[in-house]
Amino acid sequence: MRILPRMLLALLLGFVADADAGEEPAQLVIIDGKVLTLDEKSTVADALAMRDGIIVARGQRGDVENFIGPDTRVINASGKTVIPGLIESHVHALRVARGEIDQAYVQLGSIAEIQDWVQRQARVKAAGHWIQIPRADVTRIVERRMPTRAELDAAAPDHPVVFTWQYASRQRQVLNSAALQSARLDRKSTAPPGVTIERDEAGEPTGVLENGAVLLDQFLPASNPSEQVRRKSLLKLLRHYARTGITSIFERNTDVDGYRFYEKLAREGALPLRVTTTIGLETDGTVGGTKRAIAALGLEPGQGNDRLRVGPLKIGVDGGVLYGTAFLRDPYGERSFGLYGFSDPTYRGNLRIAPDKLGNILRAGNRLGWQMSTHVTGDAGVDTVLDAVEATDASIRKRRFTLIHAYFANAEAAKRAASLGVGVDTQPAWYYKDGDALSAALGSSRLEKFIGLRVWRQAGVPVTINADHMQGIDPDRSLNPYNPFLTMYAAVSRRTEAGAIYGADQRISREEALRMMTIDAAWFSFDENKKGSIEVGKLGDVAILSEDPLTCDENRLARIRSIATIVGGEVVHEE
Repeated sequence: MRILPRMLLALLLGFVADADAGEEPAQLVIIDGKVLTLDEKSTVADALAMRDGIIVARGQRGDVENFIGPDTRVINASGKTVIPGLIESHVHALRVARGEIDQAYVQLGSIAEIQDWVQRQARVKAAGHWIQIPRADVTRIVERRMPTRAELDAAAPDHPVVFTWQYASRQRQVLNSAALQSARLDRKSTAPPGVTIERDEAGEPTGVLENGAVLLDQFLPASNPSEQVRRKSLLKLLRHYARTGITSIFERNTDVDGYRFYEKLAREGALPLRVTTTIGLETDGTVGGTKRAIAALGLEPGQGNDRLRVGPLKIGVDGGVLYGTAFLRDPYGERSFGLYGFSDPTYRGNLRIAPDKLGNILRAGNRLGWQMSTHVTGDAGVDTVLDAVEATDASIRKRRFTLIHAYFANAEAAKRAASLGVGVDTQPAWYYKDGDALSAALGSSRLEKFIGLRVWRQAGVPVTINADHMQGIDPDRSLNPYNPFLTMYAAVSRRTEAGAIYGADQRISREEALRMMTIDAAWFSFDENKKGSIEVGKLGDVAILSEDPLTCDENRLARIRSIATIVGGEVVHEE
């Protein structure tokens, strides 16, 4: 990719673009690219021009020549592929940025890696200083289990160490011997209500606690970073997003304070990407209580502008498939007991909200003009949500209600969702990272429709694919990797990280996947007429890529990077 001086470009093109060339000069022009516009006809162009943050021309080189003026920045893409800016429709950027301040996330995939990490921490921390292991999902640990007290003792005998994991509705901690001693947990200790101290035959604590955070919080004090420190951390993360070609994000669960934090950055002109916020709603489940809770937010539906906007309200319906709390139509089954730590053969997961209360919330929010969404992972959970949507006034069908996750696709639910105007926000990277462990626990037949993109698409359901990024800053080694081309690879190949394929018929084409991260993603924020494709009159959000995602070798998809990322005609990242 080359950026050419204006006069040299004029000589190469054989013309001189004067101020009276017929068009007001653009701020940025891209030439000699393979421009995948993703318009309705999948038009491929080779040049485009942007002025005042808007695309004013696209087509062949001759279509943009008159837009080049003395101050126009011209990028010669040198045959590289240009795509609409990627829309990462599910991240928790505020949470990630905050977490990185206290302790940088590191991906740990085995007991040995956990021990090595603990040993490194012990070498730089004073004896007696607590070491909290970063979240390591058991589905992503090769041994498929938590480390033992003895293994943590071997790594750091002189430092209190704690590992935490969620088993079904119970949080479980493993402490090493130094942590038990520091927390003063022995055979005489009495567990507070709701807490279990596991004991051996002699009555001594084994090091395993259930719901024991209340006993440990005093030893793991939370820091209180300044606004300036939090601002710096968030902006660093947003720049990392830009390096992958992301130009817009959906902050998928924040509160009013989170929105105001973004709002201040936007007001200062410091927000490099576009942000749509999803506001978590806490309510008693009555119509009146929900109306009061919404009024207390002090926000209006769609409030903001193209840089920062208030998006939908969010309600939690069930739990998560990694923890055995997704609400399923059929019981988890005995083969899942080892992973999830339960033993009831009839167990189907947890429904966190009663159906009548969910219906009240949807009716109240809809009457007040809000778009709404639900965290719902299991197929029975999806059934419950669709029942509530169907029972709400028909006007909700125009508000683009969103099922967030909806992992266990089936034709019946997909047909209902399509008829109700409901969209699906889901994460192929979870299939990629967790598919093998889930297959062992839930059976390969269940995995055949897990993240069943083809099921939803064939029914006509709008789908956006994304990361659910929640910890870590590296695009490939975060807790949930946000590399959009890894997301694309998982969606089109149906290969897990170990190379297995479950449900090959759920593969989608590369263009379908790219659309799910651009123009289809824009639908979820009512922005399909503003962004998501490269068309005249739309926002000037594009990325120039190292390779063509539609034609490169499939195994190279996840290695694609953005050479330049442009938001509103401004280059926010370039190599």
